[in-house]
Amino acid sequence: MSLTLIQTVQAAESFRINIDDQVKSRVAINDTLGVFVQKSFSAVILVAGLATFMYLVLGGVQWIMAGGDKGKLEEARNRITNGLIGLAIVASAWAIYQLVDYFFGIGITN
Repeated sequence: MSLTLIQTVQAAESFRINIDDQVKSRVAINDTLGVFVQKSFSAVILVAGLATFMYLVLGGVQWIMAGGDKGKLEEARNRITNGLIGLAIVASAWAIYQLVDYFFGIGITN
């Protein structure tokens, strides 16, 4: 019985996994502030862009489903207008970010 226990312990020791390296490669703990800002900004722009696109699609579907009702058409038109304004804001934020990075050479996106 003790021989089996020793073999089990030896097998477990040979099967070690370095969890620290696995976490660091997935979570990117060693990133600098610039890399963190870049990844965060990219994620925010992606989510905002998808949200405004879905808002536009929802407005289009609402327009189609209005069936000639003036109130529903106006609501759909407002939703599409707001979606386009949101898309313009997201695109402007991305453009300003790129301009600041280019002109001031901050290098956040490198």
